Amino acid sequence: MTLNKVYYSGGEEIRDLTIVGGGPTGIFAAFQCGMNNITCRIIESMPQLGGQLAALYPEKHIYDVAGFPEVPAAGLVDSLWKQAERYHPEVVLGEAVARYRKLDDGSFETTTVSGKVYISRALLLAAGLGAFTPRTLPQLGDVSHLEGSSIFYSVRNVSDFAGKKVVIVGGGDSALDWTVGLLHAAERVTLVHRMHEFQGHGKTAREVEEARENGAIGVYMDSEVSSIETVEGVLKRVALSKKNGSVVELEADRLLILIGFKSNLGPLAEWDLELADNALVVDSHMKTSIDGLYAAGDIAWYPGKLKIIQTGLSDAAMAVRHSLTYIRPGEKIRHTFSSVKMAKKKRNEQ
Repeated sequence: MTLNKVYYSGGEEIRDLTIVGGGPTGIFAAFQCGMNNITCRIIESMPQLGGQLAALYPEKHIYDVAGFPEVPAAGLVDSLWKQAERYHPEVVLGEAVARYRKLDDGSFETTTVSGKVYISRALLLAAGLGAFTPRTLPQLGDVSHLEGSSIFYSVRNVSDFAGKKVVIVGGGDSALDWTVGLLHAAERVTLVHRMHEFQGHGKTAREVEEARENGAIGVYMDSEVSSIETVEGVLKRVALSKKNGSVVELEADRLLILIGFKSNLGPLAEWDLELADNALVVDSHMKTSIDGLYAAGDIAWYPGKLKIIQTGLSDAAMAVRHSLTYIRPGEKIRHTFSSVKMAKKKRNEQ
């Protein structure tokens, strides 16, 4: 897999479409560009493609993407890239986009924080929720010296928790998923949630309840982590404060805090585009308030928007398809089914 380096570097060459964001939506948009015979580049601020799936949840399993009954996040990213790479999209990694400028001829100049400039005939924003940082537990004070060794905000490697006493904080999908996911790897898993019921998916919540009833895990509801105890920079205990006023102390080697992320659109919020619910308003063609500038995935807002991976993939297909009328004005756009297109391509290669 060539996801951690520039796959193809065209530099100053003009592309039909610049895609800002290399998560699932951005990668699938690149595939759609190939299917529609237009050139593209992806600009991604992280050192690898995949967005949050690669950066935060590579080993998390996903169950709601069509055609995949169950797939690891990293595996989904791999599959999306294999689909797109046959068209050799240019990929620029480790570059955050700072601003754009619409030129007199209708094309777009995109400038990164480092000062590099890329030109394209249209622009697609697929930057997810923008920059994101994990929510922390402020009552613990400065725990930066423990982060990555005893305190974690995501699971990058299950091996970090193997054979350990793990306390997980949260009640949403990620917390429930990893309570079940670490069950057989960790020595002991304890879930702590400040509310009286879970907010995650019902199926996973039932699995957690069953594990609790079987004595396989510990669960503390209406409870919060109030303090931690360390010895020579290593986590030893976690103290819980319950709503009834009692305090419980748990032995712990790892504290996994999964209470969500704070998102920030960053420079995108200053681009003079219409916003709603901290996202960019788009029409039925995924176009923003600027002609030639489109948005797809979590960064795009329209009535009834459902923020799941599947919707982002659909948004990407819509955005690329409708961008053709801007990239090739006056040209009649013909739809070709993928099976027909690929069959023709294979015949030509023989």
